[in-house]
Amino acid sequence: MTVLIVSDIHANLVAFEAVLEAAGDVSTIWNLGDVVGYGPKPRECIDRITQLQPVVSLIGNHDWAAIGRLQLDEFNPVARYATYWTTAQLTATHMKYLEGLPNRVIEDDWMLVHASPRHPIWEYVYTAKAAHENFELFDAPVCFLGHSHVQLFISETMARSGEAPIQPVDCDTLLIDSERFIVNPGSVGQPRDNNPHAAFALYDTEKRVVTFRRIPYDIEKTQQQMEAAGLPRPLITRLALGV
Repeated sequence: MTVLIVSDIHANLVAFEAVLEAAGDVSTIWNLGDVVGYGPKPRECIDRITQLQPVVSLIGNHDWAAIGRLQLDEFNPVARYATYWTTAQLTATHMKYLEGLPNRVIEDDWMLVHASPRHPIWEYVYTAKAAHENFELFDAPVCFLGHSHVQLFISETMARSGEAPIQPVDCDTLLIDSERFIVNPGSVGQPRDNNPHAAFALYDTEKRVVTFRRIPYDIEKTQQQMEAAGLPRPLITRLALGV
């Protein structure tokens, strides 16, 4: 089957719709968390996710924060303000949806988490040390995760030798064969790898091939929506920069 893998949509409905259109017909969708936070359309993004079937959705740290399950001490003031704003937009139905999301899904052939196998909600995996330690915590051939907003992959060999990259991927496809991998599809709604285009991945489960994709979307439209909502200027500016 062909799986659309998305993460860190962050209430950017314009980017999410562009990704859905670009992905075309897929068998299922894996959403790795952080549907809300930062962006201007949290309700609409949750509604869109719930309209898609079949879909597997996880909870992320910003989803947790929006429903009051995460202290905001580690959030910077801009992220904290955006979280308070997001919470105020959500109805009881939206809150209940987020509250019901799991923090991981484990199958024989893959593992899904938002941040890492060690800390499903909040750990950045883009160094050899972090990757090596997390490979010890799952048995599947591949773990798909998000959170860092950087599209990348790290093999077990790369992690062990200290060669895990922190830069964006420089290839279009990845074969999950004799190696085990940690794979990040990147962020749909707020990329942070100096590329503002929405990021996602497609996974052919039979061929075990991951295809990395980037697509442009109407960033100005999202920025206008953020301005109308009164969201902080730094969040608006960074979208066009991919940081």
